[in-house]
Amino acid sequence: MARPLTVTKEKILSASLELIRSGGPTALTARNLCASLGCGANAIFSSFGSIQGVRDAVKKEARALYRRRVGAGFSLNPPFKGFGMTILWFAMDEPQLYSLAMEADSPAESFENYADTYVGFKQESLAAIAASFGLGGRDAEMLYYQMVLIVLGLAQACTRGGSPLCIPQVSEILGKNVRAFLMVIHAGADEREKFIPQAGIGPGGDVDSYIIMQSLAGQNHLLEQLHAAPRYIQDKEWAELERVFRNSFNLTPESLREAHPDLTKGDIRAYILSHLQFSVSEQAILLGISPASVTKARQRLKAKLL
Repeated sequence: MARPLTVTKEKILSASLELIRSGGPTALTARNLCASLGCGANAIFSSFGSIQGVRDAVKKEARALYRRRVGAGFSLNPPFKGFGMTILWFAMDEPQLYSLAMEADSPAESFENYADTYVGFKQESLAAIAASFGLGGRDAEMLYYQMVLIVLGLAQACTRGGSPLCIPQVSEILGKNVRAFLMVIHAGADEREKFIPQAGIGPGGDVDSYIIMQSLAGQNHLLEQLHAAPRYIQDKEWAELERVFRNSFNLTPESLREAHPDLTKGDIRAYILSHLQFSVSEQAILLGISPASVTKARQRLKAKLL
């Protein structure tokens, strides 16, 4: 009668997870695994075929653990915020396994494709967004992807040891970003002008511009200064604003002139300020003209861009 195996698949997986927890994915070698289990390589290879087979099984196990932990977040209140919070809890608690679970098997076609495939929980999030905030369709999708983008960035910092954030701080960050998004979505036409440019001035119709600039807020001293206390922009400061504009939207004055040869220097500056989320009244101060002149300039710009 054959002796029962004492080194089971479950024991191998458990030992492999512990190796990764303590030393990262590179710690998972046949030598280390055999030493941890007190067995020969045959016991491991008979269950998984190779060390790569073990690695594949461990990644699958890490993703299953991620889904169990994050899925429980929807029981929190509000559920959508709980979704974001539990991703970060998992990243803080299990940094090595989080990184393994989020590691793409192949290059994603787009950010949305990556989020849908590896972050997941899109349908659960859309249902939670509808229930809590009354949003649906593209607005709900945008809020989901915005949450994912923010959470992935914070989780990256946490797993690389670059962020000393605690859970209350994370909760505040996520709450503020959701409230900012909802403020724009629910604003009336007149009120919305304070937050986003008129349709046609910003990319995508312009909540996209708002989200980009929300992320940039506080990261550029000149931009933060001009939003906090608008004043006339000196010529030497335009180079910095153009740099921020280029890095945020992959556009330059030269590329705008190439696409629209009839744009003037004033048109391009109005275009840049609109993208950088300055309101009509702010632009009037920044350019040293009246609000009525700014409104007319924006109307002319919109006509030239059609």
